[in-house]
Amino acid sequence: MNNELVEHITAEVVRQLARLKLMNQAHSHRLYKALIMFTGGTIGLEASLEQLKSIQASNVNFAVVFSEAAERIVGVTRVEEMLGAKVLTKPACFSYPGQELQAADIVLIPVLTQNTAAKLAYTLADSLVPSLVLQALMLGKPVVAAVNAADPNDDERRQKGLCKQSPALEAALTENLEKLQLYGIKLTRAENLAPVVQGILFKEPTPNLWDKSQKKKVLDAEAVRNAVLAGEKEIIIGESVIITPLALDVARELKAEIKRG
Repeated sequence: MNNELVEHITAEVVRQLARLKLMNQAHSHRLYKALIMFTGGTIGLEASLEQLKSIQASNVNFAVVFSEAAERIVGVTRVEEMLGAKVLTKPACFSYPGQELQAADIVLIPVLTQNTAAKLAYTLADSLVPSLVLQALMLGKPVVAAVNAADPNDDERRQKGLCKQSPALEAALTENLEKLQLYGIKLTRAENLAPVVQGILFKEPTPNLWDKSQKKKVLDAEAVRNAVLAGEKEIIIGESVIITPLALDVARELKAEIKRG
C-alpha cells in the first residue's frame, strides 16, 4: 500500500471520528419528538411499552394519541402512568393533533392491528390513526410500526389459536403489510422497536465520499455498504477518487458496481 493511500485513509478515519464525536454531542443535547399512536390491539403491547420507555430515555419526548378502541382496550391511565406522558388526543375530548404531527421527528405505532394495516394499505383515512399516518407519510415523516398484531403468522397469535386462516386470507393480510412497506412505513417486531427508532433518529448523515467537486476522496467499505443499503447498485465516482481494497471486496460481495465517470 503506497504512502499517499495510507495518508488519505488515515485522514479520513480521523475526520470521521471527529464528526462522530460532534454528532454524539449534538444527539445528547437535542430533544427529539415522537408522535405515538395507540390502536386497540394487545398482541405485542407489553413488549412495545417496554421499548417505548427505552426510547424515552434517549432524549425523545412523546405526544400520545389514542384511537377509540385503544382508549377502551389499552387504557389511557395505564399509558400515562407507565410512560409519564400525557395523552393529548382521545375520542372523549377530540382535538386533532396537527401541531404535534408537524413537530414530530418520527411517528410510531406501538401495536399495528390488522384492521389499521388494512385501512392504510387501501389509503382509507376514515378514522384518526390512519388519517394521521397517511398525513405523516405525505409530510415525509418516518413512520415505524410494531407488526406483531398484524402478522398473520405471529407466534403469540398462533398460541392464541388465531392462525387458522385460509391461505387466501393469509396472503391478503401479508399483502397489506407489503403495501405499507412500499408506502414507506418501517415495519418491525415490538421487541425491536427501540433500536429501530434510535437508528432512524440518531443516524449520522452519510458523507458523499466521491463528490466530484473535491480533488481527492476515498471510497471505503462503509461508503459502499451505505450506498447499497440506500438502493444503489451502481456507484459512480470521480477520476481522482481512491478506492480502498476492502471497498472493492465489499462491492463484489454485495454485487455492486463501481464506475468512474
